[in-house]
Amino acid sequence: MRELWAVEEGRRRILLALVVPAVLALAGTVALSVLTISSTSALSDNVRLTQDLVDGNVRTLSQVQRELLRLDGALSSAESDPDRIALARSLAAQRIQEATLDYQGRTLGNAGLLTRSRALATLWHDGLDVEVQAVIDDPSTLTPARRKTLSQDVRALEVRYNTLVSDAEHVRKSDAAKANAATAHLVRDTRWLLGGLVFTLLALVGLVAGMVQVLYTARRSQVRQTARLKAARAQLQRHSMAVQTTDNLVIVTDAEARIEWVNPAFTRHTGYELAEVEGRSPGELLTGPDTDATTVAFMRERIRARAPFTSEVLNYDRHGRPYWISLEVRPILEDDVVTGFVAVQTDITKRRATEDALRAAKETAEETADAKQRFLASMSHEIRTPLNAVLGLTELLLDTELAAEQRQYVATAHQSGRHLLAIVNDILDFSALESGKVETESTSADVRAVLEDVCAMLQPTADRAGLRLTWEADPQVPARVCTDVVRVRQVLINLVGNGLKFTEAGGVRMVATYRSDGTGPDADGLLGGRLVVEVHDTGTGIPENRLERIFSPFAQGDASTTRTHGGTGLGLAICTRIASRLGGALDVRSAVGVGSVFTISVPVRACTRGAAADPAADPVLRADEGARSDGPGPVVLLAEDDPVNRMVALHMLRRLGVEADVATDGVEAVAATAARDYDIVLMDVNMPNLDGVGATRALRERGGRQPHVVALTANAADGDREKLLAAGMDAYLSKPYTLEDLERTLAAPRAAVV
Repeated sequence: MRELWAVEEGRRRILLALVVPAVLALAGTVALSVLTISSTSALSDNVRLTQDLVDGNVRTLSQVQRELLRLDGALSSAESDPDRIALARSLAAQRIQEATLDYQGRTLGNAGLLTRSRALATLWHDGLDVEVQAVIDDPSTLTPARRKTLSQDVRALEVRYNTLVSDAEHVRKSDAAKANAATAHLVRDTRWLLGGLVFTLLALVGLVAGMVQVLYTARRSQVRQTARLKAARAQLQRHSMAVQTTDNLVIVTDAEARIEWVNPAFTRHTGYELAEVEGRSPGELLTGPDTDATTVAFMRERIRARAPFTSEVLNYDRHGRPYWISLEVRPILEDDVVTGFVAVQTDITKRRATEDALRAAKETAEETADAKQRFLASMSHEIRTPLNAVLGLTELLLDTELAAEQRQYVATAHQSGRHLLAIVNDILDFSALESGKVETESTSADVRAVLEDVCAMLQPTADRAGLRLTWEADPQVPARVCTDVVRVRQVLINLVGNGLKFTEAGGVRMVATYRSDGTGPDADGLLGGRLVVEVHDTGTGIPENRLERIFSPFAQGDASTTRTHGGTGLGLAICTRIASRLGGALDVRSAVGVGSVFTISVPVRACTRGAAADPAADPVLRADEGARSDGPGPVVLLAEDDPVNRMVALHMLRRLGVEADVATDGVEAVAATAARDYDIVLMDVNMPNLDGVGATRALRERGGRQPHVVALTANAADGDREKLLAAGMDAYLSKPYTLEDLERTLAAPRAAVV
């Protein structure tokens, strides 16, 4: 109405200007134009103010609608969260109260809309608000029927507010129409004024058009914002449902790690309701007697540092039942400030139980393997001890005058004993390789001397079978190489022995070659490369369909092999594992009726300094040099507690022209060495009172002139030799030993003073 009063005032001023004398007509016209422009401007300002106030009321009423819809959603939700209902009720009450304030009457009062708004507010306060508050106070009263009734009441109230919004919009349009009519009337009355009035009308039209555009833009923005709000609400509901239905335990805490919220999975798993844990620390609730203190300290340190972390920890539920969780904790940031933490826990109790079972099974398997190894070592000792007597006595007996039939019997017994010894050795070697307890030791050796040594060892077997046994080495093979010579020799002896065993005519030939890897010498002057030794035989050959399995344990060429040649079928399996242990490989190619070629290839380091390397590093050369030494026979002490083995050793020594003193245990051995200087002490390892290792240590600690101590033992497990040498013994002689073995031992270097 203020705009209309302004229009009427302008019209009166225009009429007053018409009666002014003609001389003042131009001035009056200009003044009227100015006043008209001023009035039009005031009208525009009032229209804008009216629009702003109406918009304010429309927004307030729309907010009431939105909060009522949110309250309806909270009441209709299946979870019926009292906190959520309380929040929605509070917001709705606030918006309803705002819609009844006095300042709303500046625009709504004329149409009676403010009275209607206050009536709706009274309806809310006296009825619906009381019922909603009752539900909040006692959630159990929210039965499905009551939920439905409350939801209908809320929606009905929202519809009435929607009607009120529509009426307010209608009032706004009515006022705008009246203002437009008054403006048009003013333009018609002042058309005779100067062109400035036309400009004023155009400006007013432009203002109205701008207002319409602003209203249109505001409406479109409201629609977009409403759509975004709905989408965000739907997404929030999806995320909330995911958190509510997941099997993972979710905990939300404040910045001090005090629980603010937990999901249903937490309650199901631990037995704690939200009301019980709210405001408490997870560590206070969930740790128990077996919870790792170090892990707890780590988690607390990360919380203090406001840093994310993952961990695994043993927790306890409210009944004291332990369970393992995998925990991931992330800080909650608001404007780069940590306001809390969210923890996601996954139950890994079954996985940990499986891991514990696997660990226990592994430990059991290792204990079983150790027990098996100890059993094999014990059985080896128990078999080798009497076998030493059998082989020693039969060897001595074969060196006496015997009738042909007697010699045949003794030779058969001796050969059977050697066969039994080979079986025991194969089983022990294979067991050690299977358990991974075989250690390799790289030493410098002459490859040609190793080949010669293998041929010399097996030449008697070849001679008895009427076969040729030869070796050759390519000129490119270095004079000396560094590798585990003992293991390489073991493989070659096995391969050549097999070749002789399965060859009826022709022979066996070893061919050694060397392939450099092209790298220069290292700091020790050694070149990298591979030593390749081929063992050719002219034997029966191996069928192609059996080639793949001959390297498997207990496998042989065909079913008749064991009956014809004997053996355990472990030889090639042992060779394969040794080659692999050395970083090499064992291959075969064969043709039935033609023969076979077994090839061992191992990495070596070749010496670039020729034969200047220490020849003492090669045990073959040491034995040869010892055998060539001149002078009287050595003074020997035999420390052996077993009467039969003692007798065998004494007879062998006499056969070699050596008379030995005797000690029956370690104590006697120590006393004997104190009374007489011995060159060599043949020391049995297992003796009563004081064993061979203890006796040797006593000798070394005493000082003075030290004898060359040779360990005599029936323990042939891998690593025994190294242990005995580390205890102070100088050499190792495994039972059963031959006359040749004993002779080589006696040819060792003479005693030295330390």
